[in-house]
Amino acid sequence: MASTMSTVVATAGLTLLLGSLADAALADAALANRWPSLDSPELGQGPYSSMHMMLQKTFLRINVATIDVRVDKQAQARLAAQARDKTYSDALSSQLAQTIMSADRAVVQMHFARDVSLNRWMGVVQDSLEQARRAGLIDADLERRVKDGLPQWFAALKDRGYEKGDRLIYSMIPEGTLTMVVSAGNQMLVHRVDTDPGARRVVLSSYFAPESDFREPLLRSLLAKKS
Repeated sequence: MASTMSTVVATAGLTLLLGSLADAALADAALANRWPSLDSPELGQGPYSSMHMMLQKTFLRINVATIDVRVDKQAQARLAAQARDKTYSDALSSQLAQTIMSADRAVVQMHFARDVSLNRWMGVVQDSLEQARRAGLIDADLERRVKDGLPQWFAALKDRGYEKGDRLIYSMIPEGTLTMVVSAGNQMLVHRVDTDPGARRVVLSSYFAPESDFREPLLRSLLAKKS
């Protein structure tokens, strides 16, 4: 699979790995019974609230996944002030990305259009962790901890992997981050609560870091569609 495929799978899994369930009582109250939705009333609606892209294998134009991002109303207002009547540029993209990565509330959904084996996924997650560390998004200790924890954390997908139609959903609120993997038939495959306050920013950074495959197309959609 091409490098683009590796990036999407690695990024999809990166922040499922953060933190622990030590503060589960607090997180459960705010997160565990919530079903993340791009249409949540807590999120912005209308111009400058959402982004959408189709990730494709570059050469053959094979669809890999659709990615949707929606931010809260406060972040929406900041994005509107920064982007209104402007066209895409590197300078503007840096400003917009910082606003998105600082959002208190956001939902990110990745809808897989292809099957991906778990072994391949774990390999590219490790590569992604190294890239994140080099970019200053995580430190060496977290990188090691995540790599050591991969087999246990994703044991539920050991034989199955990701299948076409699966959705990987992140819901980020001030109390923490909820990560879910849901099958095409709405079966819950992974349900992980993370109360690490840095998890929300790391999730969004994995999509909006300068070298991410997602940053430019997502931000261009924000400017073009304004919806």
